[in-house]
Amino acid sequence: MSRRAIKAINWSALAEKIPETEKTAFATFKAKSDQHLRRMNMNPEAPAKINWAYYKKNVPIPGLVDKFQKEYESFKVPYPVDKYTSEVEAEEKQVLVKIEEFLKESNQRILTANKEIDRVKSLLPFSEMTMEDFRDAYPEIALNPDKPSIWPHIPEVQPENEKGRPEHH
Repeated sequence: MSRRAIKAINWSALAEKIPETEKTAFATFKAKSDQHLRRMNMNPEAPAKINWAYYKKNVPIPGLVDKFQKEYESFKVPYPVDKYTSEVEAEEKQVLVKIEEFLKESNQRILTANKEIDRVKSLLPFSEMTMEDFRDAYPEIALNPDKPSIWPHIPEVQPENEKGRPEHH
């Protein structure tokens, strides 16, 4: 991780996506992040350069400065290996595929809904319809004069749907 990664966070854009119920947790997280950034910026990005020639000239013990220089330059601070970026990127690709699928399905639903809206707009207003016009427009819910039904005209109470009860003559 470098200092550039910390500076790359767009806090205002992130804050817009946080729901109101999570604003306090977000503020706490941002405060901790800012505190970490301040502490990190207090230290130099690279360690200070050591003037080895000065110490070799002024330290009376032969070989001591050379030994310290060799150890100092060979010392490497272990940094944790980034094993999560690849997982996050793979998950991001999966999410992008799902988003594309959702967009295609949504656009299809929009087309279907627009066709239905156009069909309904092309119909006569209910106030001007006759019973025959209504039957032609909505055959699935219109009353069928060839097959009368009993009130309240819903399938559950019709004689043909009542099992075990004889039909009325």
